[in-house]
Amino acid sequence: MKSVFKAARSFALGAAACLPLLAPTLPLRAIPEADALKKLYVITVFIITDDKGRPIPSPGLSEGDNQLPLPLFLDQLRAKKELESINKSLPEMKARVTPVPLSVILEDVKTVNSKLQGKKFVPLVISQGSDRDKAIELLRKSGVSEKDITQGLQVPVFFSEPNISINTPKGPKIVFFLSYDDAFSAINQIKDKKMELMVSDFFQVLDRIIKTKDDLFMFYPSKFFIKSAQELQKGSSAP
Repeated sequence: MKSVFKAARSFALGAAACLPLLAPTLPLRAIPEADALKKLYVITVFIITDDKGRPIPSPGLSEGDNQLPLPLFLDQLRAKKELESINKSLPEMKARVTPVPLSVILEDVKTVNSKLQGKKFVPLVISQGSDRDKAIELLRKSGVSEKDITQGLQVPVFFSEPNISINTPKGPKIVFFLSYDDAFSAINQIKDKKMELMVSDFFQVLDRIIKTKDDLFMFYPSKFFIKSAQELQKGSSAP
């Protein structure tokens, strides 16, 4: 069965653009796609569901007879705007915004699709508008053509050159950021090196993680994930 990752990538991108990524000197050694997708647990996305928790596809993004585009919003406010639109047109759905780890919803979509006949859900990660604007600005400065930006940039992912690494219980990890502000803040904390902020596309990054020696990379947790984890540590009930 076609993976949700490959389905989303083929739906979102018309062509692979030559966007900047990590230096190609890293040893290539394929790892299971499932292991790479687990790294997305720390990224919270916001989906629109009905009152029973079932995801609601976006009719405005529909494309093709066998596709049910499912927006996965990185921006909670943008998800709430989508919710307002759905509640106006389909009040009987009793729709709501539901936060969920990105890895979990991708696995859920895979399970649901295996049981569906005909149309299948296609998850679409939708970034914050300001992050995309910053990404386009950086790509233009680095000389990437407008054609490659248009065709290749679906979800911007930020990283630094030289790379920012974080020590974890499983060893040092090169960090990818889905938030420009988080990446910019991290770079500003490093005073002894000249750091350059760079950007690539989410699908290119996942491809790189899958094809590179395992356990070299991590995604920086989203603000919602960090807040929820802190609330859990304090013993309070978190979303």
